Amino acid sequence: MDIPTSAAQTFSNIDCPDGPFETDISKISQASSELIPPVESQQEANFVVPIEISRILEGGISFFQGGLMNEGMTTWYAFDVGRQLFIAVLGSAGDHLKHIPTVEKLSGNQLLRYTDAAGYRRAEFVTVIKATPMQVRAFSCLANKLLDSESEKIYRPPLADAMTKSFSLLNDGKYLDLGEGRKRWEIEGELVRFISQPLQELILQAL
Repeated sequence: MDIPTSAAQTFSNIDCPDGPFETDISKISQASSELIPPVESQQEANFVVPIEISRILEGGISFFQGGLMNEGMTTWYAFDVGRQLFIAVLGSAGDHLKHIPTVEKLSGNQLLRYTDAAGYRRAEFVTVIKATPMQVRAFSCLANKLLDSESEKIYRPPLADAMTKSFSLLNDGKYLDLGEGRKRWEIEGELVRFISQPLQELILQAL
């Protein structure tokens, strides 16, 4: 999936402090991403945390588990630096399944499967998009910027309609301390938008 020139220019202008995530575009471009199996090869995968998410060793993961009106909905949006992928897994369970695509509309980058590893039957709508080196750099710049920002102790009110909402950064298979504070939460929001936006068009086309 190519990014527009204007978006590429925006990515190149992102503040880019040093940190654990590589931001040298030449090194990113030369890095050989792992051999990626076709999305459909994971059709029978059955894990509590979807395999597309659990095998991420470096990147970012946004997790949401709904409550009230969104009960039964569990979503993961993630960026896998090692495999250079945008990933979305939209999970639905219960009497009112949500985000169930029309199978005939699925692209080669998508699949719909059903799992029971979490102790209940869950539909998982998976979408995967290959990232460009420029997008990998943009993610790394934002991640380093988050880690470089000042942390402050401040109360963060929970969302009324979410049982769980979290964002995590992983480096070398380890979860990093993201600290607290308005500035850090703002950059977290930028990262979540950065990860989710390229996936939205394909997701909506299949619903």
